[in-house]
Amino acid sequence: MELVEREARAWQFWNPWDFVSEPLFWDSEEVAERLRRTVDHCVASWASTSLAPILTLSGGLDSSIVAAALSRVGRRASSVTISTLSRDGDERDYARVMAQASGMNLIEATYDLADVDMSRSVAEQFPKPIGFVHELAYHSALLRAVGEAGADAVFTGNGGDNVFYNSSSVRPFFDAWKARGFHRETAQSIADIGRVTQVPRWEVCRQIVKAARTMRRPYRWHLDIDLMEADAAEALQADPPQHDWLEKAPLTRPGKLGHIALLLRVQNHVEGYLRGFGLPMIDPLMSQPIVELALAIPTWKMIEGGRNRAIARRAYADLLPPLIRDRRRKGSPSSFAVDLVNQRLDEIRERLMDGELVRHRLVSRSALDEALVHGPAIDRHYVRLMALLDMEAWITRWQAIPNGQGHPPGFASL
Repeated sequence: MELVEREARAWQFWNPWDFVSEPLFWDSEEVAERLRRTVDHCVASWASTSLAPILTLSGGLDSSIVAAALSRVGRRASSVTISTLSRDGDERDYARVMAQASGMNLIEATYDLADVDMSRSVAEQFPKPIGFVHELAYHSALLRAVGEAGADAVFTGNGGDNVFYNSSSVRPFFDAWKARGFHRETAQSIADIGRVTQVPRWEVCRQIVKAARTMRRPYRWHLDIDLMEADAAEALQADPPQHDWLEKAPLTRPGKLGHIALLLRVQNHVEGYLRGFGLPMIDPLMSQPIVELALAIPTWKMIEGGRNRAIARRAYADLLPPLIRDRRRKGSPSSFAVDLVNQRLDEIRERLMDGELVRHRLVSRSALDEALVHGPAIDRHYVRLMALLDMEAWITRWQAIPNGQGHPPGFASL
């Protein structure tokens, strides 16, 4: 993108649709082997830039695939898993199994409320607010682990859900129907969607009929207007975000359209939250060769056997312990975020109710007043509250920049 006076000019150098191919012939084993070689090569290439990498290992499929690939490089890496005090965010059992399988030392850390300074934004060094304030605790725990391990780069499994198509949509059926028509693979896609979503086939068929008309329309984002002022919400809905990858896309492959929308959703991870600490944050699963290969994989094959990210699971089946390979659910730090809101509710109310977002009539003061009470309202809105708190801190940080300065105070320029 080129910025000139009063306008921005953009050129597109890469288009995901160039790599979406017609699935005329297909061999899942062959493609899985190709995917494994590609992932191994990309991870090894990234690992060559680091002397002492540390991997954020949740015990989920994506970070475990990176662990398996790192174990084949020959350079010994460390790993860290960060848990909440609540069971739903404690994945140490999974991380331990994978760390042992890949020969990695595992550092076990926990989220700490004391690490969350609500005057600081996770994304304070970026020109846009893209974070959630509770992630400050994650970064603090991670940086302590980096120091303990003497690491010089952080590797993650970020983007795996998006690249390998972790979806619960009925969209793959429409891709199968377009490519195969009345065929056993089309019928099998219905059964696979049912196993992924854990609903009976008749319900999948009902959802397919319900979605059929929508599948013939351009992709539209689900807009999060929670807690927004009515006027601001209406303006957003009247002029929703757009992107050429979706706006100019063919409407004959709705599953792949959804896949590409997932790739757009992960772009914030490319920013590298740890840039302000002078520490590389490497997301190898978002490497261009892996993305381009994944785009060529039909969406109904990505849920083959009723498992999301099926080709990726098949690619690393012999290197992943069954506990990891067959895992269906993932933990979440949501309990930590809810605890943060409940324990610091007065501070949160002050920051949001008297903040810039309310002042500029982007967020509804009355909606906030209803949400910021102990009870179910917080559980329903906590994700949104974490984002709004980080936005407020981001705004305050950038307002403090003297005219002519390029970045907020405290930013370590690379």
